[in-house]
Amino acid sequence: MNMAQSKNIGLCPDCGEEVRFKKVPFVGQSMVCRRCSAQLEVVRKSPVVLRLAADAWEEEIDAEEFDESPRSSSRNKKDRW
Repeated sequence: MNMAQSKNIGLCPDCGEEVRFKKVPFVGQSMVCRRCSAQLEVVRKSPVVLRLAADAWEEEIDAEEFDESPRSSSRNKKDRW
């Protein structure tokens, strides 16, 4: 294996399998682990770091649930008066 190929390998966080990319992956790129079929997402490209795609969705949902935008708080104040 040459040096360029070794940069395009990440590890599945679920099963530890090497996940290979033909080219340098981009952050946010989706991939499926061939061993465990886990949905993965690239979070860093050099070195390649992968996380379970479900983790990304959970973070987005958590952020939306606790988002206190000024619009929502002003509506609540008006409703009380």
